[in-house]
Amino acid sequence: MNRTKLSAIAAMAAALIASPAPAYADPVPSTDEVAAIMAKLTDPSIPAADKTDIVSPGFSPEEAQTIDDHLNRLNASGYSPFNFVVTDIQPAPNNFAGATVAVPYGVRGTAPGPIVLADQGGRWLITHETAMTALNVFWYNATRHIHHGGI
Repeated sequence: MNRTKLSAIAAMAAALIASPAPAYADPVPSTDEVAAIMAKLTDPSIPAADKTDIVSPGFSPEEAQTIDDHLNRLNASGYSPFNFVVTDIQPAPNNFAGATVAVPYGVRGTAPGPIVLADQGGRWLITHETAMTALNVFWYNATRHIHHGGI
């Protein structure tokens, strides 16, 4: 290794050692907490506009209207409630945590996928981006298996 590369590596190591370590979420949410957040997120009886206690930031009025429509259509077609399997909950920097969530059954099922949660004042919320991605996956998986005239 040449001197320039060695000097650069030494400088980076010194900067990392000198900088404060990021705060990791401690403790992380339980599997039951994550499953409850996912259940509420996909519950068609709760308007999406009222899910600000589990989603951060909340949904825009346009997003809420689309989410409500999709969840009500999934429910009418017998696709809900979803049964979530939560695994691999890990702390992350800056009071975040990650988990793997799957819905492991039939045409309603989804492959395991990551979600991101934020600790806000001692309460775990799913991030807006993660919530939108998860809802889109559930909608896509259900609608690709329904024949014309269904959802």
